[in-house]
Amino acid sequence: MRIFAFHDESGCGEYRIKIPLGELAKNGHEVKMMAGGSGSLAEGYQVIVAQRTDKYDALPVWRRFKSRSRLVYEIDDDVFNTTLVNWMAHRVYSKPDVQDAVAHAAEVADLVTVTTEPLAGVMRRHNPNVVVIPNHVPSEVFDIERRRPQRLTVGWSGGASHGADLAMVAPHLRRVVDRCKVDLHLVGTDYSETIRRPCRFTPWNQTHTADGYYANIDFDIGIAPLTGTEFDRSKSHIKALEYAALGIPVVATDLEPYRDFVVDGVTGFLVRHEHEWFKRLRELANDAAMREEMGAKAKQVARGFDIGEGWKLWASAYEGLLS
Repeated sequence: MRIFAFHDESGCGEYRIKIPLGELAKNGHEVKMMAGGSGSLAEGYQVIVAQRTDKYDALPVWRRFKSRSRLVYEIDDDVFNTTLVNWMAHRVYSKPDVQDAVAHAAEVADLVTVTTEPLAGVMRRHNPNVVVIPNHVPSEVFDIERRRPQRLTVGWSGGASHGADLAMVAPHLRRVVDRCKVDLHLVGTDYSETIRRPCRFTPWNQTHTADGYYANIDFDIGIAPLTGTEFDRSKSHIKALEYAALGIPVVATDLEPYRDFVVDGVTGFLVRHEHEWFKRLRELANDAAMREEMGAKAKQVARGFDIGEGWKLWASAYEGLLS
C-alpha cells in the first residue's frame, strides 16, 4: 500500500500515526507522514489518513482527495463531550464550528479509526464504518531496564487537563507520602501545588522511545485516576499500558479505559470507592514482593499490545478499503 498520513506533533500523533505507520513502513508499505503541510503532497497515495482534522479550511482539500484515494479519519478523544475540567480539549473542541468540522471530516471519510469501543459509539453517529484499534507501544520498550530510584516512588504521567483527577487523589497521596515515606514523581504536567507535597517533576518528551519518554518513567507504583466524566469514558488505557510495559503495577479508577486492561488484584488495583486509593497505595508501598509480582504480570499483559505485531491491525483496516 501507498499511505500518506497527516498528524499533529503530540503524543497522540506518536501513538496513532508515527509508531504504527512506522511499522507498516518497516514491513514493506510505502508510507509518508507529515505534521501539517500542503495537501498536494498527498496526491497519488492510495490511502490518506488525517488525524484529528478540525478546521473548516481543510475540508475542501479533504473532499477533493475522495475522488482518487481512500480516506481514513483518525481520532482518539470524544471531542463532542468535553467539559471545563478537560480545559485544554474544551478550549479547542467546545466551539461549534470545530465540532462541525470534525463531524464533516468523519462523514466524508471511507473509514474512521478510534482507540476504544465507547469512542466508536460516538463516531458511528457520523460514519457507520468505524474500526477500533487499541493503542500499542514500541517493541523496544519491553527491553528497557527501568531505573530504580533510591526511595520508593509513586508516579503519574499526563497532560494539563487532569487537574480534577489529581485533586481527587491528592489527599490520599499526601497520606501515603506522610505515612509510608514515599517520593512522588510527576511527568508531563506539574501538579505539586495541587498535591501540596514535594514532587520530582519531569517535563514531556514527546518521543516515545526507550531513550525518550519511557526513560523518564522510573516509578515503583503508577497511578491513573479519572473523575468519570463522559469525556473520560472514551479515553484509552494508554497510561496503564505505559506503566505495564515497564513492569510497573498501577492503581487506577475502575472506569471503561482501565476496566478491560487492568486485572484487578493481579496486575494492579481498580479503585471503586475513594477511600480505596490510600488502602491500595499503602498495600503496594509496604509489600515489595507484591509490587514485583504484579509488575511482572502487568508486563505479560502489555506484550499483547506490542506494535511489532499490532501494526497488522492498521494494515488490515487500510487494506479492507482497497479490496
